[in-house]
Amino acid sequence: MEIIEIILLLIVLLLSSNIIHHYVPFIPDSLIQVALGCLLAVIFSFNIHLSTEWFLLLFIAPLLFNDGRRFPKDDLWELRWPIFANSILLVFITMILGGLVIYKMIPSMPMSVAFALAAILSPTDPIAVEAIAKKARLPKNILHLVNGESLINDASGLIGFKYAVAATVYSVFSLKDAVVDFFYISIIGGLIGTLTMLAISFVRRWIYKKGIDNIAFNIVAQIVSPFLIYMLSEEVFHASGVIAVVAAGIVYHLMSGKSNAALAELEVMSEHTWDIIIYILNGIVFLILGIELPFAMGTVVKSMQFNTWLSIGYAIITWFVLLIIRVVWIMVYEFFSNLISNHKVEHIDFRTALIAGISGVRGAITMAGVLSIPFVTNKGIPFPDRALILFIASIVIILSLVAAIVILPLISNEEKVVQYNNNNYWSESKTRIYMLNFAIEEIREHSSKDKHIGNVIIDQYHIIIKQLSATRVSEMEKKVRAAAIKYEKEAIKRLSIRGQLNKKMINVVNYQINHRELKTLKELNQSNNKLELVSLYQTFKLWLFSQNNDEETKFKLRKSLIKINNYTIESLDQLGNKYDDDVVKTIIDEYLNYNEALKTSSIDYETRYRRMKVRALGAQRVAIQQLVTDEKISWKTASDLRQEINYLENIELDV
Repeated sequence: MEIIEIILLLIVLLLSSNIIHHYVPFIPDSLIQVALGCLLAVIFSFNIHLSTEWFLLLFIAPLLFNDGRRFPKDDLWELRWPIFANSILLVFITMILGGLVIYKMIPSMPMSVAFALAAILSPTDPIAVEAIAKKARLPKNILHLVNGESLINDASGLIGFKYAVAATVYSVFSLKDAVVDFFYISIIGGLIGTLTMLAISFVRRWIYKKGIDNIAFNIVAQIVSPFLIYMLSEEVFHASGVIAVVAAGIVYHLMSGKSNAALAELEVMSEHTWDIIIYILNGIVFLILGIELPFAMGTVVKSMQFNTWLSIGYAIITWFVLLIIRVVWIMVYEFFSNLISNHKVEHIDFRTALIAGISGVRGAITMAGVLSIPFVTNKGIPFPDRALILFIASIVIILSLVAAIVILPLISNEEKVVQYNNNNYWSESKTRIYMLNFAIEEIREHSSKDKHIGNVIIDQYHIIIKQLSATRVSEMEKKVRAAAIKYEKEAIKRLSIRGQLNKKMINVVNYQINHRELKTLKELNQSNNKLELVSLYQTFKLWLFSQNNDEETKFKLRKSLIKINNYTIESLDQLGNKYDDDVVKTIIDEYLNYNEALKTSSIDYETRYRRMKVRALGAQRVAIQQLVTDEKISWKTASDLRQEINYLENIELDV
């Protein structure tokens, strides 16, 4: 029961961090999660004890599989050599040079432990890099390099870390054995990940074709894949589970483009499922970092060997050394890249290298590796300076995040922002406006039979376009709409007094009016909690007493709504002298269109409206394809918009 309570507590804190981030968006989620973890540990003396094997399996396997699974195909090939250099050579250079500096700086720390600390601090965090890269003003080649590097260097960093930790635990290290073992575990791990993923994909597709096409079954089978591959590589073949899951992720990604239409729904659902899993795992890792930080600090403070300020100084120097290594490496890379491609020595921009260096923040993988350090060696003695390693790693992660938040805007504010994708792609709002205008034209051309229903939808789309165009709803328009609602209520009272509406019909009419008002508010990006509760209550009454099912009720409803709209139109028409004529006329037109739709439609208005709405969504699909063909939007944007349209269409068709 205790483990369930811990998981629920961590998830609540994770959700809380996103709520806090909404109100303080300049602070990353990860930093907020670290702070919440610290508060939990300090105030309630809360701690979590996880075994090394379980921690690696639970966090490392799915996180690295997801990194490989989402590796961009084009960048993988185009930048293969610089990514290879950064993700492998830079990691081992950082491990050696950084390890030597740490070894010289902290006399009590064995060299193998110093190398382990430098190795686990080498990988950059892909999630944090992606978030920062979208805001950082980087040349496109450097930006892609930093992003691509972060997806691969986890494996090489963790391998170096594993060897250094093993050398500390077993007090034995042979360079020859290490090199041979490195190639064995890397090659075998890669083969296991590749072949196992191919086999799993083949079996999943075979099962799917045999009729076992349950979405939940197939997604669960996919989710357990990285765990099985990691365990197979580590436990059976004694190879690198890290390399295996990264290779498996890349193979999965390369095969995903070959999915047929029958698997489309499965792929979409699995993407959303993975988003949730990675969201939870990344958040929990940073929460655990925050929880462990006070205890690591407390252990360091209580130690007679180090004082607090000295330990903080070690962490700052370590981060600074790692930054220098990255910046120098990037400058060297740029120098030789220009020399090879242009056959001449060109000026190297130090500020660009500094921006790229600071963008390489540390995160979840670093923390996951540090927390996996065993407490004792094979001789039964405590692992040397384990608390200090955890403390330095925690501070370096926090420093890298803070530096990226604070320093990057200061040193890059004069540069033109380079987008991660094609610079000429349209923005999302511009794309949506084009889609809606395209749909409006389609409705106008092909809605002669249901012209007034088409006009109702056009009015709705114009409201959305106004919202997307960042045209704020004027206070005058809000007042006119509020007046229109007031007139509708007055009309209901008049009809009720005249005996033209009984209590049953009043509830039905009020439901229709409130439902339409809520829809308008939503399109204007506004809300009314009281109205939502009232509408929910009315919906419950309609469902409970089946008040809106018979044809006679539907006929009376249309007749009553027409009378209410007429009264509202007449009342609004008298506001011309008090408010702007154009605003009043626009809202009157909405009521006129709705009224005409009620007059000219058959009793089953909802069916005709739904049919027109589906046609409008189909027109938006055509607009998306046009934009993709003209290279105005990326394939990723097109895919996301198509998924959204599919979702909206399902809502309309779900009778």
